[in-house]
Amino acid sequence: MSNFTTDGKICIERELEVSKSEIEFDNLEQRYSVTEICNWLKEHNFSKVCLQFPDELIGVSAAIYQEIKKNINVDLYILGDTSYASCCVDSVAAMHVQSDAVIHFGHSCFTKTNIPVFTVLPKRNLSTDAIESVLQDHFKSDDTKLCLFYDAEYEHCKDNIKTMWFRQYPQALMGHLQLNDSPNRFLGRLVKNETGVEYPMESLRDCICIYIGSKGQTVFNFSVSVPALKWFLLDPEDKKLEHLEETIWFKRRRFLIEKCKDANVIGILVCKLAGEQTKQIVKRMKQICKANGKKSYIVSVGKPNVAKLANFPEIDIYVMIACPENDLYNNRDFYRPIIYPFELEVALNSNREQYYNYHVTDYDDLLPGKRHHLEIDHIKQATDVSLVTGKIRENKIHSNEEGGMEVAEKQNWALENIGQNLQERSWKGLEQKLGETDVKNVEEGRKGIPLQYSNEPE
Repeated sequence: MSNFTTDGKICIERELEVSKSEIEFDNLEQRYSVTEICNWLKEHNFSKVCLQFPDELIGVSAAIYQEIKKNINVDLYILGDTSYASCCVDSVAAMHVQSDAVIHFGHSCFTKTNIPVFTVLPKRNLSTDAIESVLQDHFKSDDTKLCLFYDAEYEHCKDNIKTMWFRQYPQALMGHLQLNDSPNRFLGRLVKNETGVEYPMESLRDCICIYIGSKGQTVFNFSVSVPALKWFLLDPEDKKLEHLEETIWFKRRRFLIEKCKDANVIGILVCKLAGEQTKQIVKRMKQICKANGKKSYIVSVGKPNVAKLANFPEIDIYVMIACPENDLYNNRDFYRPIIYPFELEVALNSNREQYYNYHVTDYDDLLPGKRHHLEIDHIKQATDVSLVTGKIRENKIHSNEEGGMEVAEKQNWALENIGQNLQERSWKGLEQKLGETDVKNVEEGRKGIPLQYSNEPE
């Protein structure tokens, strides 16, 4: 066995080298907006506040805590590990201590919350002269169909970016960071011209969009959600302009939509902190499944991984309710495919256009009153052909006028089938078996790790 595995002691006794953090402890007040935080707390008279940090800032959390305490007398609590993504405000953890507000540090997805939030964005230096030089090499000054976006870590130098951009392209547009909710707000951005007139995202269809920042989930969400003429990424580190194309990604998503049509059992995977929008989208996903005669289950397992979801082999496909910044949608390691709520709608809502050149990564846009909302209606065709298996696919519900007895029989059969699968499992979870277990003295258990316990032969 030693030829194939390592000694268990190595895993337990190994010493980890902690690399020096890039975050310096000097000038905390300016780097993390301590003065602005204290002024905000005094203005709103908050007495109990949570400080939420991502993993990379845990090392300076105590120092920031002390800096705030020097300036204002409030009860502070540090939130280190969130249940889901650290870009989301952990309002649930804040409710455990009955907090009045949350100070959120680090990258943010700018989703709505039910608690007052002060956002402290990361800060990175930017040379606007170098950016201007790259833009001049690729775009003419009289181009009007241009729109510039920048990453949130450059928000502290937004005035310099705005001056540089409109000086070179006075007729162009620019995406500004917008923390408060607004009708034209999209993924935390609001598009304006030089005079401050707002434009909806739909007005960018004929524009060339440039994003200043590094490659990641944020610029990816923009490139697939905003149907612009072209998308370019301008990375300040290498000072190069990269054309973004997601053709292969769109092909895979269309394949997963077909898989969703084939599915009989759909898991609604909740990976988002509780909120009114989360409840609404879960309810909507259940309605779409029910309208098409498909069985749905709500699954909440915290941060999902392969082992957790492998406990539900009866589920054919998952629709994940998560933050738009979550990259698990594109993870292929899971035993079952994971799709966006928008893709479930394309697959099962006949009111939704089947062929599209954009994507909706933020499920909030699918809710009533939002830009991509459509009424729910089941698939009209009685039968069609699966593009994945090539077999005839019969829809569970043909029309609202079909006999209720036939529909009920099909749904009962699906429920019995799921129940039978659960009965045939060899392991069904922890069972109390009250009164069925003999009382015994306490015995010493096994030691070590599952790789090799200390009382097992080598």
